[in-house]
Amino acid sequence: MNSYDIPQDELLFSAEAEAAVLGAVLVHGADAYDAAAGVITADAFCDPAHRTLWRAAEKLVLAGQYVDVVAVMEALRGQYEDWAYANELAQNFVSVRAAAGHAATMARYAQERALRTAAFEVSSLASDRGQTIGQRVGASVLALESVLEERSGTDPLPVADLAASFIDRLMDRADGKTKAGRSTGFPGLDRLMPNGLGDGKLVVIAARPSVGKSSLAQQIAERHASDGIPAAFLGMEMENAEVVDRTVANKGRVPLDHIQTGQLTDDEWARTTEAVESIRSLPLYLYDVPGLTLAEVASKARTLVRKHGIKTLVVDYLQLMQGDPKKDRRFQLEEITRGLKRLAKQLGITVVLLSQLNRDVEKRTNPRPQMSDLKECGAIEEDADVILFLWDHMKGENGAPSIKGCGLGKNRGGAKGEIALHFEGQYQLWTQSTVSLAAPVKADEAKRLAKEW
Repeated sequence: MNSYDIPQDELLFSAEAEAAVLGAVLVHGADAYDAAAGVITADAFCDPAHRTLWRAAEKLVLAGQYVDVVAVMEALRGQYEDWAYANELAQNFVSVRAAAGHAATMARYAQERALRTAAFEVSSLASDRGQTIGQRVGASVLALESVLEERSGTDPLPVADLAASFIDRLMDRADGKTKAGRSTGFPGLDRLMPNGLGDGKLVVIAARPSVGKSSLAQQIAERHASDGIPAAFLGMEMENAEVVDRTVANKGRVPLDHIQTGQLTDDEWARTTEAVESIRSLPLYLYDVPGLTLAEVASKARTLVRKHGIKTLVVDYLQLMQGDPKKDRRFQLEEITRGLKRLAKQLGITVVLLSQLNRDVEKRTNPRPQMSDLKECGAIEEDADVILFLWDHMKGENGAPSIKGCGLGKNRGGAKGEIALHFEGQYQLWTQSTVSLAAPVKADEAKRLAKEW
């Protein structure tokens, strides 16, 4: 056997299974690799020498090159020189079918080791007084759940097998029984992104401060709740009471500043009462805690899905979330966006993530944001399914409504485009506007619109 000595009382593994899988690959090449690679990765090999041999064979297979002992050892020349052991592996090879079975054994042992590692991590977190109980519990849950992230061993399906279910889905959509995604409440936007707010999607709404991204996301969540679709709003900037104030202003068309001061007319009191009654039964859940971590968001999301069946989760906002302090801020945010995308897929929900834009957009004459304006985190462009940019097209003066531009910077599987949104700040109310975004609104046009509103 090789020189690597693995303490039997510390790590769970099968040297025989690892050797059998490698022997099969060294003899049968790509066929054996394909059978095993559907179940394991290089990390499933406990023995570092086995891991090195597997990775070398893997590179050859993926490059379309021939695989045998000589090819693998030549690829490892200067890194690994135990020709005798490599030949021993090849002489004791098993069939391709047996290799898949032994790979499954390796995968099981790898999970056992991962569970032990996660247990040590949880034990370490339990004694870390530098984090809150909530943070430690959230990180512990993520560590334990990562043990169950298995590679799929199922075979790819021919499209013919999926054609029948496609017709069924298409007929259900045509009959109005199901929809590809949930509505934003804006017909123009829904046409551009019919599946934008679908299960497993990460939707980013990005804007400069005070443009209205939180208000827009809140109205979308409220719309879903009003349609009977449970939704949640995790706020790190606004308190729950402030979100409720805005929701009542939106539903009752009562000026927000009147609600905040309590100075309401009789008519406004009546509309406020009706609005409060209308939101009592909404499946809308609010949570306000500053500086949430990815683990805490994931923990809250799973609880909300389990208890209330939420389908829409708004996270307000990315730059206020905390990451691993040992890592650069850019890497922290990358981990967060990728984690939220993974969370959306795992739970089958839409995650609406709000994000700030950097100041570069304010230096240009064209107010439309670009991908490069995404603050601190280029990974948003990779991880998001949809990126919505908001900008001021026409600012309303003296409390008059504004026109906001809303553009699709990214729309996976759909078209790009933009629409104008009419924003009544006093009511926190958004509607689609007929104003063209092709050119700035002129002064006389702005006055005319203000009078109409």
